[in-house]
Amino acid sequence: MRCGFGIRDELELRQQAQAILKTHRVEGLLDYDYDYEVPTRSRPGRYQITSLTSNQTRIQQVEQQLGWRAYVTNAPGEQLSLPQAVLTYRDEWIAERSFHRLKGCPLSISPFFVQRDDQVKGLVHLLSLAVRILTLIEFVVRRSLQESGESLRGLYPGNPKKATQRPTAEKLLAAFKHLTLTLLKVKGEWYGDVTELNPLQNQILFCLGLSPDIYSGLVENST
Repeated sequence: MRCGFGIRDELELRQQAQAILKTHRVEGLLDYDYDYEVPTRSRPGRYQITSLTSNQTRIQQVEQQLGWRAYVTNAPGEQLSLPQAVLTYRDEWIAERSFHRLKGCPLSISPFFVQRDDQVKGLVHLLSLAVRILTLIEFVVRRSLQESGESLRGLYPGNPKKATQRPTAEKLLAAFKHLTLTLLKVKGEWYGDVTELNPLQNQILFCLGLSPDIYSGLVENST
């Protein structure tokens, strides 16, 4: 059987054949033979692939490893077992989500508008604390909702009846964006008022283990 293509240079034929095997990801799985066809009056001499065979031994080895995934960790075996390592890797998206928060909204670590090294370190440290706070808020509220079997409604402006047990920290904080603290000074006396919390806001504070007094007390603490 003859297959492939005819090339005048032996090295070029081998390079192109290897490139085809690499493109189709079958390196080591297929073997080929070639020979040199002597020139004639109507055709110059050339190298031609004459046969193509499959390496069954190697193919069987590859088939046995299909679906395998390699995990590498520097944690000792007594600290992190194989099942724990796999589960930890599958939860990697959680850490990646924190990096996404850090780089994008709402923290936006980039671009930097600072010049000194100490400013860079300070800003990164401050924003990393903010990431931890967002993560903690989200974790505590979700855990509380799971334990109580309740859900939060009203976090989605376009769908106020939509309920969720897995709210994001961004949605939770957005629920408080319409609170207003008003302070007036009349004849030397300060008067203040803060927006009354609605049921959703009270429920979020309860899930966080916080008292509504942190808002009602703003008036007294600000005057």
